Amino acid sequence: MDGQDDWSDIPQVEDVTAADAVAEVQRLATLNAAAYESERKHAAARLGWRASVLDAEVSKARPRDMGDGDNDRPETIEKVEPWPDPVDGASLAEEIRDRLHAHVIFAGSGDADAATLWILGSYLMDTWRLWPRLLITSPTKQCGKSTLLEVIDAMAHRGFIVSNASPAAIFRAIEAWRPTLLLDEADTWMKQNEELAGVLNSGHTRRTARVIRVQEVNGEHLPTAFSTWCPMVIAGIGDQRDTLMSRSIVIGLRRKLPNEAVQRLPFDLHAQLLRIRRQAARWSADHSLTLGAMEIEPPASGDDRMQDNFTALWRIAEVLGDVWPERIAAAYAAQAMAKDDDAEPAGIMMLRDIAEIFASHSTDRIATSEIVGDLITMEERPWADWRHGRPLSAQSVAKLMKPFGIKAKVLKLRGASARVYLRSEVEAAAARYTVQKCNPVTLQQKQEVRAISKRNPAEKVTPARSDNPLIKNEGYGVTPENAETFGCETQDDRFNPDNWK
Repeated sequence: MDGQDDWSDIPQVEDVTAADAVAEVQRLATLNAAAYESERKHAAARLGWRASVLDAEVSKARPRDMGDGDNDRPETIEKVEPWPDPVDGASLAEEIRDRLHAHVIFAGSGDADAATLWILGSYLMDTWRLWPRLLITSPTKQCGKSTLLEVIDAMAHRGFIVSNASPAAIFRAIEAWRPTLLLDEADTWMKQNEELAGVLNSGHTRRTARVIRVQEVNGEHLPTAFSTWCPMVIAGIGDQRDTLMSRSIVIGLRRKLPNEAVQRLPFDLHAQLLRIRRQAARWSADHSLTLGAMEIEPPASGDDRMQDNFTALWRIAEVLGDVWPERIAAAYAAQAMAKDDDAEPAGIMMLRDIAEIFASHSTDRIATSEIVGDLITMEERPWADWRHGRPLSAQSVAKLMKPFGIKAKVLKLRGASARVYLRSEVEAAAARYTVQKCNPVTLQQKQEVRAISKRNPAEKVTPARSDNPLIKNEGYGVTPENAETFGCETQDDRFNPDNWK
């Protein structure tokens, strides 16, 4: 019949044992897509199975890195052999940093430093409890975002760049390939996608990095968990969702001036930087146990999420030694200072502003009308044209303050009844919900950067070999089970956490 398979020429084999069926499935699982398609019909008939059942069993039996069985596809993820000799991490980091600076103009002095440590950290995902996104932003186009993505892709662990993808494609790619995922043009396809936002946000911490979808298995619809745990770089114009930005190290780019020079990307950039990838794999292998045992973290900045985001980079810098602890401390302080009030939710912004109004008065209550008037006169605030070009009203203030448990009360004020807000309520809520700005000098003084290079003597980086072996290196770095294979130190007084207090 048209549209249906003709099974008349396929010999049936009866009494196939369970062992025979398993062996046949395993054999079929080793075939590429073309070879499997040629044998699929006959194999299903021999086993007495429906073809859809055979497809499902073969898919489950395939090695993860084979994907759909076509191992020659261009998107197959690279497997890098670690460098054969110990690597001087500080020198390697300097080389990564120089390469980043060579091709783009960064908006902040510490942006390239944070990106460098993030690249090294992408090889250590089996070590981290929490890993931030790297968010690349620019005020307009032609600032080098796509260029920077290519450079990072050439140095990060198992890099994979895409310019558009569905939420399902993203979490399935993470589950199948364990890549460093680099997402370009985020401003055009990502910001308004609610489902995608949930997928991206879930991957911030290892414990929560999963989504559940229903999948058909052997004719049954079963809940299936997919991992969302992978290093991820996101590039786009302007800001992204607040929830994504709070989970990210934010890197700014700017368009170059006529007197600023950047190098064009070489055609074979990825091949040129194979040595860096191999050396990064070796350095991370040698230090994963040390980093996993560390407990130090950046000083409090008033933003717990930012402190969490920088913790892994802070530890990498400590192990690298040399100038890297000072650099990441400066980058952390700069990012703490750069948090823009306009990026805050409107309620938080208003709460902060009303607290400042109270700070300028020596009274325990202020009339609603006076607070509204003071808010409207604040420069660089949205209150003067809050309602489609019109100033905000008392009702707007009440609506924004209600979630914080702050309500206007009718009380005596200067001998007459008035609707007022109380200092005690405003200050209590502000202490709980608003972030205090940090002075970058004070921030660095709160925890002096330790020069651990004396405890971490540099070892000379060996020259790159001329060959290009790419052997199996799945997952995200080195775990205690395979540490010995890579020559990791399992116990060393130089890295005793007690010495870092």
